[in-house]
Amino acid sequence: MKKLMLAHLSLAALASLVFITFASLVACGSHSSSSGGGDNSREAAFRTALKADGFIVNDGFAHPIDPIAKFDEHKIDSCGGNNAGQPYKLLRVPILPVVQEDPYEKDLGLFRLRPDEAIVYVGPTPPQADYFSFTPFISVRHKNPKVSKGDWLFAALGDPLNNALIRTEGNSNPFEQQTVVIFTADRGVYARVATQARAAGYPESMINRYVLPSALLNLGVSPSSDTLLILLRTANFANQAVGDAYLANDNYAKVWRVTPELSPAPDPFPTPPQRNRKWVSETSLSPDLQAGLERLKAAILAQTPNLQSNPYKSIRWFADSREVLEAEKDGPDNQLYHKFVAGEASDTPYLRTATMNGEAANFTLGDNDMVVVYGVNHAATGLATYSSFGVYGDWITSSCQDNPLRYVIGCGDHIWNGVVGMTNHDFKGSAEKYIPGDPTASYLYAVKVLRQPPSDGTDKYWVAVPLPSDKLPSYSYGIALDKPITIGYRAYLNPVTASGPDYSDIIPDRALWFKLRN
Repeated sequence: MKKLMLAHLSLAALASLVFITFASLVACGSHSSSSGGGDNSREAAFRTALKADGFIVNDGFAHPIDPIAKFDEHKIDSCGGNNAGQPYKLLRVPILPVVQEDPYEKDLGLFRLRPDEAIVYVGPTPPQADYFSFTPFISVRHKNPKVSKGDWLFAALGDPLNNALIRTEGNSNPFEQQTVVIFTADRGVYARVATQARAAGYPESMINRYVLPSALLNLGVSPSSDTLLILLRTANFANQAVGDAYLANDNYAKVWRVTPELSPAPDPFPTPPQRNRKWVSETSLSPDLQAGLERLKAAILAQTPNLQSNPYKSIRWFADSREVLEAEKDGPDNQLYHKFVAGEASDTPYLRTATMNGEAANFTLGDNDMVVVYGVNHAATGLATYSSFGVYGDWITSSCQDNPLRYVIGCGDHIWNGVVGMTNHDFKGSAEKYIPGDPTASYLYAVKVLRQPPSDGTDKYWVAVPLPSDKLPSYSYGIALDKPITIGYRAYLNPVTASGPDYSDIIPDRALWFKLRN
């Protein structure tokens, strides 16, 4: 393990160097905010300058969105692989008054955008946490759809703008700092909006450009145009009360839709290349980790009296969003054509339960069953800022019959409702119970997944999967005893690459299913 410890220290040093270099590029201004407050004087000046430059500015806001609640309301037919316990905010972009949007899509916060428009976020970034990111997605593709109501892709339009890369004002850290983010497909529009931001007092060092790849989209406000959404993800607030206040504050920052009064000559950005995710594999960081996993597996089996057990590996869960968008040119013959990818983005790999033969697989979890989820703690090895697993229902609720009595987005897609999970903050040290003193134990984890708390009151490494109940905030926060379940795994943000670990760099997580008694 000496090799892993040295590599881990080296990684920490590299991450510090990256952060120091980034911080040195950020201007330290008198307007920076550490309290999550707005900056009314500059915001007003910015808005006035945009109007003077011939833009119409419409106000939006950002508010929490719960995929499970939308599923229960029959607005969507999948929870989209929601990350249990980690909240989302939706940038609620105002709808142009001259456009007749579908009321169901409007209710979900979806919008269409002209190729000469911009969406602007101006104000503080989220509070201190492990992670945040802004990511625009194509939600529904209406052009040449497979089903008449449109095909739900939920595919990222590019790499997320995350806390490791965002340009902010201030020289401390990227949290609760003033920032400007401009989402647009057009170079000329970006230049004009950024110019007015600088004129209002925002330095170039805090202005972020997010290119919407018009070559991969059907931009516009016609019925056949793509509908979009922008998510602001957060994870593991350092202070939960502060995080809750941020989530509850719809006016935490300004969200504007900026539309030119006179359409300029088009000047689209080229499609940005994808970020490099490849770095160093965990097997290279420590050749003993794989052997440690086998020792952990053997110990779990030896210490768990059971009538039956089944092992599961994990495989890649979703296709790459960019590949789905690029599949459009090949038409329906491409297996990725209009494929639903459940909000896949490049800040994490996504793995799911599979048989030992590599086939995607589910299991049921009865009162007398238990699953032990185990694997490498990717945050402990230094390959991720935080890692986690989640428990998901995995079945299909809606066919693709176009039923006018029940509106669905995403017919034929799996439900994937994440009901419970655990992050490295809580499963750190959990492997010690099984392999005490093993040199790899501090880099591994093992957590029980069951229906009731374990009888051993001293065991703290477990999660209980709730049953559906009217007492829950939403019926779909639970999974019935006879419904299939899968485990999903994530590892967010390699601090060196500022992106999710490459699939080839991580050692995939595992699970063992047990029938404990009849």
